[in-house]
Amino acid sequence: MALLHPEFLVRVAIFLLPITVIYLLLYPWYFSPLRKIPGPWYAAYTKWWLVYKTWTGVRAKTIHDLHLKYGPWVRVAPDEVSTSDKEAITTIYGVNSDFVKTDFYTYQLRAIPELFTMSDRKAHAKRRRELAHLFSMSTISEYEDIIARNARECMDLIAAEGKNFQPSNLYDWWHYLSMDIICELSFGLTFDMLHQGAANPYIKDMYGSLQIEPVRWHFGWLNRYAHLAPFKFIRDAEACSVRGFERGRKIVQDYIQKQDKLHRKDLLQKMMDARDEYGRPLPEDDLNIQATSFILAGSHTTSSSLTWIVWRILTNAEMLQKLNQELDEALGTEDRLSVPSHAKLENLTYLNCIIKEGLRIDTAVPGSTPRYVPPGGSYIKGNYLPGGSIISAQAYTTHRDPKVFPDPERFYPERWLNATPEMNKLYIPFGADGPRKCIGMWLAYMELRVILAALFHRFNLAFAHPISDESMDLHELWLANPKGQSLDVIARQKA
Repeated sequence: MALLHPEFLVRVAIFLLPITVIYLLLYPWYFSPLRKIPGPWYAAYTKWWLVYKTWTGVRAKTIHDLHLKYGPWVRVAPDEVSTSDKEAITTIYGVNSDFVKTDFYTYQLRAIPELFTMSDRKAHAKRRRELAHLFSMSTISEYEDIIARNARECMDLIAAEGKNFQPSNLYDWWHYLSMDIICELSFGLTFDMLHQGAANPYIKDMYGSLQIEPVRWHFGWLNRYAHLAPFKFIRDAEACSVRGFERGRKIVQDYIQKQDKLHRKDLLQKMMDARDEYGRPLPEDDLNIQATSFILAGSHTTSSSLTWIVWRILTNAEMLQKLNQELDEALGTEDRLSVPSHAKLENLTYLNCIIKEGLRIDTAVPGSTPRYVPPGGSYIKGNYLPGGSIISAQAYTTHRDPKVFPDPERFYPERWLNATPEMNKLYIPFGADGPRKCIGMWLAYMELRVILAALFHRFNLAFAHPISDESMDLHELWLANPKGQSLDVIARQKA
């Protein structure tokens, strides 16, 4: 067969090129299975605008603004949809869901699967069975003395500053306190951040790596060459990730070699004791990465939530008075130095309403939790989603549904006195109800109750200087924190 003449091939190319270009331009609007879902026009063509928003820490707020404009269904990328529909949330995240975690999770934590990042449902169910007892209500009661001891030390340090009218940066104190608690719970040791600050190299590396974690999956195989990236901050974050993993591995190895380990009750010992259905223990790297996951999830989220909640309370004198009155009635006024027991706090109505409202309006994990649509595609509320496309919901938006949470931007704890089923369904600070809901939820509630009660029962608090709303605005790199990363108060002990 004779070769086609080059001139003929050129003519074919000239003919096909404009047709191809026209098709690519028209496909998102006229041929894509997602064409009926509203959204900004550029989202139909590229995801990189959203990657940029993720990088700059405003992804959740950006998607929420789109929901305000377009409604409960929004196309945010050529193959990605965001929803705030409560029925869709059950379909996507519920017990019988066939929607699996996307590659976003695969690229987190050195790509070693652990409870949070596992996409395989059977593997996740197996790991959850192995670790579920770590955070049961009966088990977390064993952790209360660790929480109380560290909280008392933190309150004493705040009192020492307040005695001389020295401002206390509660954002820093909550960061150090929550880190000391979760590290002691995880590894059976303390990094003593309450006294040494954020100097621990393991902790510095762990948080340094977070600068690129939210966007890793967009770069796929290029992650293997992150240490060669042209931008220094990417190379630095990758170096933190590598060093942090190695430091964690050494901590685990040292722990395993300790002779007294059988007498410990910390999470690492409990993970070492865990066995699968064949009687096999967790591999050493799994112990390392699982402990790292617990530390990240149990420190940053707690410290940010505490900071926002205290700020909200101090901006409302009536709310502060109500809380103080409830604490005084429940705990008395003779001993304000002791950290109250959790048993005295877990049923305090107003304290719990404040915490729920705090986790609603200032969610420490506000962003999308993406899932792949099953291979055969799916219809949800009349919307067809093709197999392999991405669907997600985000707490930042579901918590602001004005039909369910009237005046959603108002911090109003009393709304939880008569919580409706719809409120509870859209309230997902720890994830939607289902097999992926945060395993450490009850521990988080315990910490928030104990620390807030210890603070407000012991101190009269006042802002050290005016606090701008902008400084307390949300900045999100998967985990969120106040943009200003500070909350300066003067803390004077009550009589």
